[in-house]
Amino acid sequence: MELAILFPAIILLTFAAIQVATWFLARDVALNAAQQAVTAQRGYNAPDGVGVTRANDFLAQAGGWLVNPQVRVTRNGDDVQATVTGTSIPFVLTWGVSQTAHGRVERFTTDVAP
Repeated sequence: MELAILFPAIILLTFAAIQVATWFLARDVALNAAQQAVTAQRGYNAPDGVGVTRANDFLAQAGGWLVNPQVRVTRNGDDVQATVTGTSIPFVLTWGVSQTAHGRVERFTTDVAP
């Protein structure tokens, strides 16, 4: 009798744990893709679009944890920002994911430290 009462709650908690895990994995994939984009785009004399290409290559290899990913890389002076958005895998619910990474553009200087 107790099992008949507790079993639906156990099933519900199991599904909730799986749903939260898929959301965390989608967030992790989005953050790593954004970091890959910033790393590529902040390189010395990096051409426009190399960050988006690197992020999309990473997303293609990372599996399908992030559904319908969109990558946006902006450069404002010496600052580079990459934002990756999408949704988690639809298990029971579909949750939105958005992660952003920042970095400074690499440059050479002629200053010599004493």
